[in-house]
Amino acid sequence: MPKLSIIVPVYKVEQYIHKCVDSILNQSFTDFELILVDDGSPDNCGKICDEYAAKDKRVRVIHKENGGVSQARNLGIDEAKGEYISFIDPDDWVDLDMYEKLFSFVDQNELDVACFEVYEVKGSKCSASFRFNEDKVMDGQTALKNILVDIIDNSPCNKVYKKTVWEGVRFPVGRRFEDVATIYKTFHNSAKVGYMKKAFYYYLKREGSAIALSFDAQRRFENFLGYKERYEFAQVHCKDAVDKCKMFAVKTALSAITAESVGCGSIKAEDKKVLKNFLDNVGDVKFLSGKNKLLLWGAKNCHLINTVYGKLSMWSKKLK
Repeated sequence: MPKLSIIVPVYKVEQYIHKCVDSILNQSFTDFELILVDDGSPDNCGKICDEYAAKDKRVRVIHKENGGVSQARNLGIDEAKGEYISFIDPDDWVDLDMYEKLFSFVDQNELDVACFEVYEVKGSKCSASFRFNEDKVMDGQTALKNILVDIIDNSPCNKVYKKTVWEGVRFPVGRRFEDVATIYKTFHNSAKVGYMKKAFYYYLKREGSAIALSFDAQRRFENFLGYKERYEFAQVHCKDAVDKCKMFAVKTALSAITAESVGCGSIKAEDKKVLKNFLDNVGDVKFLSGKNKLLLWGAKNCHLINTVYGKLSMWSKKLK
């Protein structure tokens, strides 16, 4: 049994996948299996994956019909044989000593989850920011609070997990912002979580219609849904994070309403009911900024306020 299972969901990344897979197979740490989940990719990705498997016995390929990244990752978790699990996206890559350094940290501190930082690569620019000023080891409850209040981020890819923390936890299929809805649950299942003040992972920020995506109303609703679930979870499992989780849920609900008010997509009728019910029963909102208090009042009484704000926000983003 390998110590680590590395799961890579693969879809329409023909021009990037070699750099990703090569950075994994050339690791100084070698006790791993690489699970490439070909999510029905219509290009040559499936063939490329099979070629890697033919050359390296550590590579396993799973071909499946397209079902999205959550379904692909879930299948990888189900098939993983390793004691630990790691996720890498197929257009990203990692330092060649990443796992060697991570497992030195994991083993030394008997961690269930180890977190690290990410370089954001945009064109010729590459930068990373750090959430703590030193390495840290936290008990599970402290780590749970830190991820719920956004001190630790939601990305599945900048962490290594003991497989046991994924018991009863899977990514929601068919929903975007699946990380928001999932990763905190693995912290809840952990006794010890560590943070390394080191960036190992290179996230390629590809060019695209970022403004159109960020203003998509249904996409924003799915983000809200994850934060609503976190708020409900915190009420039961992490009282110290309740106020912050409530704030995130309200703000993301308002962002969905604002996007629809400027014509950036539409929210399904049943989802609008979820939004309305949540905002009607949200209770005390003293934690909100003045801007968001105004948007909340507008959502309930005068959508013109949300429309004007949304148009100004779109205009400012286009100027950047």
